Amino acid sequence: MVTLVLTICLHSAPEKCREERFQLGDQVTLTQCMSRSVIYVAQWSEQHPAFRVTKWRCELPKVEQGV
Repeated sequence: MVTLVLTICLHSAPEKCREERFQLGDQVTLTQCMSRSVIYVAQWSEQHPAFRVTKWRCELPKVEQGV
């Protein structure tokens, strides 16, 4: 499952930033996430006008390795 990770900051306090994570589903590949991320970011930004997206990335699940 691919995760879209947004780094967002308040417009009123640009030093206050945090990450928001969105699971994109089992059918979305890393390549699809990267190519569609601009659309997701634009939609999120429109719905959250108090925040500014400063960067974003797509992540694959971390695989834990046994010892």
